[in-house]
Amino acid sequence: MQDYLRIAPRKIGNAAWVETLGLTALVLGLGYWTEPTDPLHAFSGFPWSLFAPVLLGLRYGFAQALVSGLLLLLVLLGMHRFGIGAYAQMPAAYVVGLFACAMLVGEFRDLWDRRLEGLQRANEYRQMRLDEFTRAHHILRLSHDRLEQKIAGNDQSLRSALLAMRQRLNEVQGHEALAAMAESMLDVLAYYGPLRVAALYRVSEDKVIPEPLASLGELPAINFAKDPMVQLMFEHRELISMRPEMAESGLHLEKSPLLACLPLIDTNGEMHAVVAIFGMPFFAFHERNLNLLAILGGHLADILLSREQEIMHLDIDVARFNRYLERSLADAQRYEVPATLIAFEMLDASWSDTLQRLLQSTQRGLDVLRVCDNSKRVKVVLALLPLTAEDGAEGYVQRIRLALQEQFGRSSEEVGLVIHRQAINRLVRKAAVKRFLISECALDEREVAIH
Repeated sequence: MQDYLRIAPRKIGNAAWVETLGLTALVLGLGYWTEPTDPLHAFSGFPWSLFAPVLLGLRYGFAQALVSGLLLLLVLLGMHRFGIGAYAQMPAAYVVGLFACAMLVGEFRDLWDRRLEGLQRANEYRQMRLDEFTRAHHILRLSHDRLEQKIAGNDQSLRSALLAMRQRLNEVQGHEALAAMAESMLDVLAYYGPLRVAALYRVSEDKVIPEPLASLGELPAINFAKDPMVQLMFEHRELISMRPEMAESGLHLEKSPLLACLPLIDTNGEMHAVVAIFGMPFFAFHERNLNLLAILGGHLADILLSREQEIMHLDIDVARFNRYLERSLADAQRYEVPATLIAFEMLDASWSDTLQRLLQSTQRGLDVLRVCDNSKRVKVVLALLPLTAEDGAEGYVQRIRLALQEQFGRSSEEVGLVIHRQAINRLVRKAAVKRFLISECALDEREVAIH
């Protein structure tokens, strides 16, 4: 413990006894110098020799004050023995006062010392606990920094995971996309869950097919037809989990072996599959993580829907844009996941094809583009930026303007490019997005597929 942290006096050593002898001798010497016939000042006014035991008692305590008083008493007895000066007569009052003052001062100083020593021990204990807490805090902070570095260095993000699933879809041959992608879907959910024991089951006519398409860990037995959590999931058509509010509502979900039941429902409301979650780490079982699983489940269901639309030979670009716009609106309302809708209106027809190619070349992985004509017979490119807040959208627009300047040496105003933006968040309703497309972008109401 550093000296500046101490609140109690230091332990008394040999220097204290040397000082006791020295101060007592000094007082006697000064007394003899001022009054040779009465060096103790026992008979001449105030007994100044009392300062030696009093000062030593204040500084060191009872023992040093007593020793100093005894030394003065020995001098007094010696002078009385040899009849020096007035000391032929024993000054009883001086002797009593000397020891009374010395012992009282020393005793109070020792009491003060004991109290400070107790405070010192309490202070050292608290300092020890503070040091332990500080070390634990630094270890936790180091672990957190290493975790951040690990995550920052890991190219697996929500955006990259969805991109990987789209690429996996392109590799799937035939009509059975769910069976071919089940393992990949469950891997994505397990990575972000994180899930320890789970399985993905096909849903047909609102019934779970008991044979799992993909699984993790050792699965317990479960009767999907009678399981209360599965029934509640079909009733509400959303993720259901073993949370306290469920028990408080009178639902007896403790009879289910499931921790959570995640439906994969696309924007058309069709349930493709169910992910039954039997086990996951305790630290991961919270509202935010469950919401992330629900968001992923919806996007995975939309990926399956896109394959069905391709097979049916629908207008892929229009259907894809409408599907992701509906998904972004739903995610913003339910889970507060932001997105941004940008409309690039090309007033100069001579530049419209060039600008369209520029926008397509700068398209990011999850961004969805749609080209259409508005009521003013002007080409409009709609760009939906999922998982992108307003600051991210501003950066995207700035990159478009910078690319236009670098490649063609023109500003957006010079090529007749007008940019309209609409944030999609929890406060924005479908009606506001619809008004943005119809009023600000001048699109025909039939082009706006927002239900």
